[in-house]
Amino acid sequence: MTEITKNSPELLLEKLAPKKKEKNTYVIPERIEKLLKLNSLWNRIISEELNKKHKGDIEAKEVLFLCSIGRLVKNKKPYSFNVLVLDKSSAGKDNLVGSVLKMFSREVYETYSRITSKSLNYLHSLENEPDYDYNGRILYLKEITEEILNNEVMKEFTSGDEEISQVVITKQKGLGADIKAVRGHPCVFTTTATTIPTEEIRNRFNILKLDLSEEQTRRTFIREEENYDESIKEFLVKGLESYEVEIPDKLFNYIAKVFPCNKVRFRRDFQRLLDFVKAVTLFNQEHRKVGGLGGLSAVLRAEPEDYNCAKDVFMNAFSTCSDIPLKDIDERIIKIMVREDKPLSAKRILDELGGIISIQALYPHLRDLTFKEVLNELTDRTFGGYVLQTYTLSEEFKDKKPFVLPNFEE
Repeated sequence: MTEITKNSPELLLEKLAPKKKEKNTYVIPERIEKLLKLNSLWNRIISEELNKKHKGDIEAKEVLFLCSIGRLVKNKKPYSFNVLVLDKSSAGKDNLVGSVLKMFSREVYETYSRITSKSLNYLHSLENEPDYDYNGRILYLKEITEEILNNEVMKEFTSGDEEISQVVITKQKGLGADIKAVRGHPCVFTTTATTIPTEEIRNRFNILKLDLSEEQTRRTFIREEENYDESIKEFLVKGLESYEVEIPDKLFNYIAKVFPCNKVRFRRDFQRLLDFVKAVTLFNQEHRKVGGLGGLSAVLRAEPEDYNCAKDVFMNAFSTCSDIPLKDIDERIIKIMVREDKPLSAKRILDELGGIISIQALYPHLRDLTFKEVLNELTDRTFGGYVLQTYTLSEEFKDKKPFVLPNFEE
């Protein structure tokens, strides 16, 4: 008889075995069912209900709400529903995220302020909590630091399809390494005023900016918050179950036809849009259930109206290089490029900077801005036959919304 050791495949399979769920006896109230049939419950929550605790910032709230629902989509990509709210201090970032999360059960999300890299490494490892599963949960990290946002553990949380993820943690003073394993992938919500995400992390988060207008500031002048409708909260907590969601060929082919394909990043953005459609479908699950393969299990099938809602939220979550904060010297370079509005050589940019940096130090900044698609690098030849490199602002930087997704129409 094979001995079952701590790290044996038999024990691993036992840990992966799904836990039995109690039968859901929740019955949707007639009022909520009526709103669902009219396809108006979603808008009611976004425009009215969520306004009770955080007024304004409608677009950002809708993205956060959709990503909160998206945690229940079984066949999602691990990067689709992560959110980074990146804006100035006192803009109301944490109030916004907190107001959305209060619509859901406290059991499905956990909040940490300025968590350390060591704590993140060891959080809910299977060694300490063998039954813990990140799937279907939200990990909310307030005022995230660069050390945490660009950490290897964060990269593991937000990528890969493995059910069990392992991270190697090097010990100090050459004392070897620990291997920590966790089950599943949480949806990560974070806020920051100063941390700049790397290109790799940026691809794994929906990056949100808030409304900084005087009008929005006035909206925040409220006497006190109101309580959410308990029947709506109960529907979100008890009425929504986790499902796989399929997108029918006709709808998929339409989305694939209208979605742009002129940038490599759109390969990942396309998958994110599909997951946004799945999240809206899951919200409407009461009217989307169909038999699964062989009739053995239920799945949800997306409808055109799910896409029409999801694509608007997707565009509000879509970020370009202009949404990412830059270092001071990079911002100065951009201001020069905007002012001159024509291709400039590195020497000309250096002259406009007024000698605050050397030409040797300037080139890495120009390469980095080109890599981030903020600048385009052009090559030309002078009358003497010399090769001259010039730089100009990219179209992506100029165009905040580079494409429009149409509604599905029969």
